[in-house]
Amino acid sequence: MEYVTAVEISKLWNISSRMAAYYCEGGRIPDAVKKGKVWLIPANAEKPADRRFTKQKVKNRNKIQGVPYDGEDFVGDAIYHTSDVCHNLGSTRETLRYYEEIGLIAPKRSKGSQYRAFDLYDISRLLAIDFLRKRGFSAAEIRDLQETEETDEYSKAIQEKINDLHERMDDLNETLDKLQKAQNFLTALEHPLEFTVREMPPYYIQERLDSAMSFIEYKDKVLSGVNTIKEDILSNMVRAMTFDENGYLSSEVYVVKPGGTGKQSRKETLLDYGKCLYTTFAVDIDDISVPKRMFTICNEWAKQHHAAFRGVVYIFIRFVMLQGRKEQYCHEMWAPLRE
Repeated sequence: MEYVTAVEISKLWNISSRMAAYYCEGGRIPDAVKKGKVWLIPANAEKPADRRFTKQKVKNRNKIQGVPYDGEDFVGDAIYHTSDVCHNLGSTRETLRYYEEIGLIAPKRSKGSQYRAFDLYDISRLLAIDFLRKRGFSAAEIRDLQETEETDEYSKAIQEKINDLHERMDDLNETLDKLQKAQNFLTALEHPLEFTVREMPPYYIQERLDSAMSFIEYKDKVLSGVNTIKEDILSNMVRAMTFDENGYLSSEVYVVKPGGTGKQSRKETLLDYGKCLYTTFAVDIDDISVPKRMFTICNEWAKQHHAAFRGVVYIFIRFVMLQGRKEQYCHEMWAPLRE
């Protein structure tokens, strides 16, 4: 008997060599034998009937029987390969493999090669999984839900998703607000050391830190007042520099919270807020001239405008820029004025 390879027969039958191998593995080609990794097929073998059904085949079948085609899928013994499923459902092999691993689907396996073979039930299950995935359920959550038939369980799971989404939306809105403030600040930073008089909002002092505080003390003195899941440390710290008519006196760092962001105890004190001289500027992390510069520029402005300060300057970090191995800190300065 003359034999040809699966590749050769696929060209004669106008199918893929993989489909020819699938026919062999399923025992649908009499006398086909496997030598190593190659299937040998009798040269005179007839092409097996394709059990997969397309809409066109259904149309033709119904037309022959005198039944008008209404668009409904024909339910029969149609079998589809992984490539068919991926192509028609927009899935991936990795996704299908994962679904099978966690028990969401259980496609049949062809004999010999153990290729996955999907029937219409499997397709229906994949469509149902896709429906739930598009409503926020993970594959693992869907796997757990398939163990229940109670509507209440699905309703409970949906409510949990709704609550989770509302929480995430709140977090996203907070992030959006931070980004918008950063954008506005950077716009103001385009004109550094441009002075205006503004009302500084109230800030409550949560913790007072020595300017030479050790990093080891951060956990007890800094993190105690910061929600590290939602808040960064820098935005919650302010440097307070005191001065008199002769120059810079001292410096402290406070952990602060904006007024109105929660219940404050009567013991908590406020920064010296109210009408302030306001400006923005940026400095490198190793620039130690800030105290002297603040004293000089504030006093120059006060002389020109016949104003007097209350002897303190508050410096907030409002943005940071990474420049090679150095950071540049973008500051907001508030210098309270005497009435």
